[in-house]
Amino acid sequence: MKTQQDPRHQRRIAIMQALYSIMYQPTLPPELEQDVLTEVEEIVRRKTEINAAIDSYATSFTTEKMSRIDLAILQLGVYELLFDKKEPFRVVIDEAIELAKEFGSSNSQKFVNGILGHLIVKDPINHD
Repeated sequence: MKTQQDPRHQRRIAIMQALYSIMYQPTLPPELEQDVLTEVEEIVRRKTEINAAIDSYATSFTTEKMSRIDLAILQLGVYELLFDKKEPFRVVIDEAIELAKEFGSSNSQKFVNGILGHLIVKDPINHD
């Protein structure tokens, strides 16, 4: 059973917070662990592709208009689903929803779940 102190959950929080932070300040926090820094840099490198995927499934808001915290959560989730592929899609979506509950607004979890769910259904990549 996952807890708030699960190291994988804490790692995702650090990644999401770093992604959020660089939306306002282009430098990464110096205290990031190397594996977190590496993943954040990879997400930033693929940001155009990731945001295009988000935009293709976000019917109400584009990435330019959506909440920055929701965007950071979605960027991490889309990266994990399309590029990283180390975790089963159910784990990635569950973690994204947990982050949305913890850090987003009252509607964030539904919004994040909807976009990532559509990505799984419509993307031709095998999501077993």
